[in-house]
Amino acid sequence: MAGRRPLTSIEERLLLKITRRLRPRDRALVTAQWLTGFRISEILSLRVGGVLRNGTLVEKIGIAPRNMKGGYGRTRWVPVLPELQRALESYLGWLRRRVVLHPDQPLFISRVGRADGSAKGIGRERARLIIQRAFAAAGILDDGRLGTHSLRKTWARHVYKNSGNCLMTLKAALNHSDVAVTQAYLSVEEEDVMKAIRGCDFTRKPRVRAPKVAALVPPAAEPSLAPAAAA
Repeated sequence: MAGRRPLTSIEERLLLKITRRLRPRDRALVTAQWLTGFRISEILSLRVGGVLRNGTLVEKIGIAPRNMKGGYGRTRWVPVLPELQRALESYLGWLRRRVVLHPDQPLFISRVGRADGSAKGIGRERARLIIQRAFAAAGILDDGRLGTHSLRKTWARHVYKNSGNCLMTLKAALNHSDVAVTQAYLSVEEEDVMKAIRGCDFTRKPRVRAPKVAALVPPAAEPSLAPAAAA
């Protein structure tokens, strides 16, 4: 989303400490968008059967085209990284103690169920509040550019760096149809900009001094091999 910014490295570390202390559902929600790069609408489309099969957590999570923006392309698969695995296992264990799980049930359920007693998924506004509150609890300054899409842009930055700055790899990872859209996801961290600027002051660099040349010492006279003269 235009106008949103990724988190800095320091902000990510602060958010991680807070996220691990959240309630199981909220922790899983924040971690899922953070470590998959899915849009919030795609995260909310997930069902229990999309992450749990035969009682075991899946290795990859897929979003079908019908649930993606534009509804085109192929199913987008993202591996379940260790941090997300721990968050999902904690949440699913919490869910099992409260409801009977079935594959078609929304993964992120609301505390308020449907009239027929079935589980109801949380809405987009509720998901946005959960993520915004996590940002605030972590002390991340809201400069007007923070939102759910900040986590997707943060994920995109990591993919870009881990791919050796390959724009086409990032385009495929984000499921973009146009590389120009992908480029808009890339931004330079302020700390990197400041570091580059500080390096411009050549007057503060240590002077390069010429190496000292050791004084030449004449070699010691070698002993003569001639026989000594008779007295």
